[in-house]
Parts: sequence; structure tokens; C-alpha cells
Amino acid sequence: MGVETTLPQVGKQTWVDLSLKPRASADTAQFSEWPSQMTGELCWGPTTFKSEADFTLTLGSSELDEVRTALQYFNDLGLFGSEVSQDTFPLPTLGPKLLQAAVDVHRGKGFAIIRGLKPDTFTPEENALIFLGLSSYIGPKRGRQDEEGNMLVHIRDAKLSRAPQGDRPTRYSTRASTFHTDTFCDILALQTRACAAEGGRNILSSSWTVYNKLMSIEPRIRDLLAQPIWPFDSRGGFFESSTRPLLYYHGGRIFLNFAREPLVGLSGVRRARGLSTLSDEQREALDLVEEIARDSQIVVEAEPGDMIFLNNHAILHSREGFTDAPEASRYLVRMWLKSTTMAWKLPRALQEGNSRIYDSNELGERWNIVDVPRIQFRLSERLTS
Repeated sequence: MGVETTLPQVGKQTWVDLSLKPRASADTAQFSEWPSQMTGELCWGPTTFKSEADFTLTLGSSELDEVRTALQYFNDLGLFGSEVSQDTFPLPTLGPKLLQAAVDVHRGKGFAIIRGLKPDTFTPEENALIFLGLSSYIGPKRGRQDEEGNMLVHIRDAKLSRAPQGDRPTRYSTRASTFHTDTFCDILALQTRACAAEGGRNILSSSWTVYNKLMSIEPRIRDLLAQPIWPFDSRGGFFESSTRPLLYYHGGRIFLNFAREPLVGLSGVRRARGLSTLSDEQREALDLVEEIARDSQIVVEAEPGDMIFLNNHAILHSREGFTDAPEASRYLVRMWLKSTTMAWKLPRALQEGNSRIYDSNELGERWNIVDVPRIQFRLSERLTS
């Protein structure tokens, strides 16, 4: 049964709508165990890195040749793309460097970039196989990304759609996104096929740095973010709408599960049945998290062929708005990955959603290798970035 959840008062300030009666969570409320500050490589900011070389693995000519040899080796096996693995896409020299990048993603700074491939020298199918091959060394388990079981998401402006930019999912528009994490996935992987004529760069901010600054300037907000009072509107058949915390301390790590659209809702769209709307205090808390994230961000330059891998539990990301050239469009391909050896142990409230992504279920897997132009968008898509 649900139990009433209240928060301590500070003076006359009450930080939540006390009419909310969400299910109690074993992951929250023991704030005496939470650290006042996190330490480690994940606590980075705008001045931490001397250059992008600090987090970028640039492939040399011999490593590029090795990728082409692995691609040919896989094609000669006559296997399906879903069967790409470290064994079927062997990279004897590059592989150990990619495994070190996986360590950086899980136990280091939380992200890594692979650079040097030229997507215009490969077919769309070959680019997908190369993405699958290299990423198998970062996170060999791949997840579905929507209720249709799509294993890839093609991110570009939907130029054939008549839907206004503001009524589309961000990934099918040219507008900037707010800081967010991608639902319940472990590793967010993006392959850049083409860049915008102007703008469109990815922006990253460490959740651990956000936590440290939050604890320094407004520690009471930590208590609010960690309460199971945040109503996520999901819709569709992939995830159920739920009320859960945004912030967790579990296994000695801070997790931030953060996205505006499912929390705030969409203009002109009624909230899912049974979900509350945010209080003014909750909206102010979201604004503060984003303000801190912006102050702590780095902007990552992009080149065609780049692959970026983010620890989704520890890194907030957003992007700039952009303008395409008449003859070319900004185009990224997304996968959700999981390491079978280094994945973070999740707090209970995130486990079911993570299982829906990575474990076998009724949705199956759909390997949508070729981009199909989008014209209309499901409500469940609009509620995610």
C-alpha cells in the first residue's frame, strides 16, 4: 500500500505538495548516509580538460585499416547485424583501447569519443556495422528504444513533416534541447553521420559536479529531488507512467535521472490519468539543476564519423539548436548500450525500466538500419528527447 510521504520544513517553507501520497521507496530518505561532496574523475567542469584530446581517441591509419579488415571479416561470415560482437568484429590492436574507453565511461570521467572514421566512404549498412562493431567493446548488450522495438534511432530534422518544430520530439527538430538523461539506459551511444552547417554541437555536464554544487548552495533541494514524488508521463507501450525520485545515492554513487518533457508535460496535452502536476517548488528545483548544469558544461565539437559514449546515469546532455545546409542535414544514429561486466548496479526504482530496454520481452527487436523519413510522431515520442 502507498504511504504518505512528507518532507521536513525549513522555516515556513514546505518543499512539496503534501497532498501527494506516492509509494515509499527504499532508495530514498536515508540522507544521513549521503555524502556532502562526491570525489573522483566524474567531478569535472569547464576548466578540467586541457583539450578534447583528454577524452578523444583519434584513430590512426593502421587502426582505420583494422576496422576495414574487421568489417570484411564480419561480412564474410554471412551473419546478421545483430550478431556483431568482439569475436565477429575482431580488433586486436584497437580493441584494448576501446576497452579502456569503456573503463573511462564507467569508472572514469563518464564519457569517451572515438574519432577518425569517414562515414561518406561507407554505405549506410557498413556505417551501422562499424558502429555496432566498435561499440561492442564499450557495451556489448544493446537495447530497444521504443514500443516498436527499434534498436536504432535516426536523429535528424524531419523535413517532410508539417508538424511545427515545437510539436515534434526534439530529435526530429532543429531546436535546442534542455539537459536530460535518456530514460533508463546505461550507455548513450551516438554516431555522427553528418554535421549541421551551423550549431548542433553536443553539450555535456557531470551529474556529480551538479550534485556537489547543489550541496554547496542549496542542500535542501537534494532532499526534494530524492523523494519519490516526481511524476513521469510516459504513455505508449514501452514504459508505464510512474512517480519516482530524480536523484539517488546507491552503491556509493550518485545517479541523476532527469528529463523535463515527461515531468512538466506538453502544452495542450492532458497529463496521464493519476499523475500530478509539478508544484512551483518542484519547477524551481528543475530550473536550479539546469542552471548548475549550464554553469558546469563543456561543449563538444563534432566531426562526421565521431562516436560518443556517455554514462547515462552520470552525465547530463543537451544540444545546440542548429541550421542545416540546403544539400545536407545534421544526422546522428543512436544506440542504448549496456556493459555485461562494468554496468552500475541500479537503485530499485530504475531497475524495471532498465530491464524493459535490455531484457527479452514482448517488444522484440527491430533492426531499422536504414533511416525512414518521419512525418507524424507518437505522443510517447514527444514526451522524450
